[in-house]
Amino acid sequence: MGLLIVLFAYLLLVTPLSASIFDDKTTTLDINVSDANPHTSPRTQLLALNPFYQCKLYPKVCRSRGSVNPDCCNNKCVNVDTDYLNCGFCGKKCASNEICCKGKCVNVLTSRNNCGYCGMKCKYNETCCKGKCKNIYYDKKNCGACHNKCKYGEFCAYGMCNYA
Repeated sequence: MGLLIVLFAYLLLVTPLSASIFDDKTTTLDINVSDANPHTSPRTQLLALNPFYQCKLYPKVCRSRGSVNPDCCNNKCVNVDTDYLNCGFCGKKCASNEICCKGKCVNVLTSRNNCGYCGMKCKYNETCCKGKCKNIYYDKKNCGACHNKCKYGEFCAYGMCNYA
């Protein structure tokens, strides 16, 4: 019993000492949760984390104020306009080379309406090559089609190399 009292007294002396040693070296981060994502409130984030507020049982939890994921799929709040695992509707998966733009799976490397990212439209005389809009009628690296290079010294006109 005496050994236990000595051990307890030792711990009481050492604990404040060790805490004061580490206080000088620790850094605290003050992060305001509402600043991290302006579209969510702390209440909304807590609702999403609470297992009792599952969207299968409470579908309105996804549409609560400040929520950026208004749709319930597989008991998770998602946005079917942008979620590549639930694109357009629950369970529709985009291919590995596609992303979800406005509820449709698109390849942003080749899509003229979503070239490089969602909503980037190429001009009427351009084609999407590797995610960039290119004029295939006059671009000697993409002459007539993507990746069709003209030979050294040749030019591209009307989609043909060295058109004369």
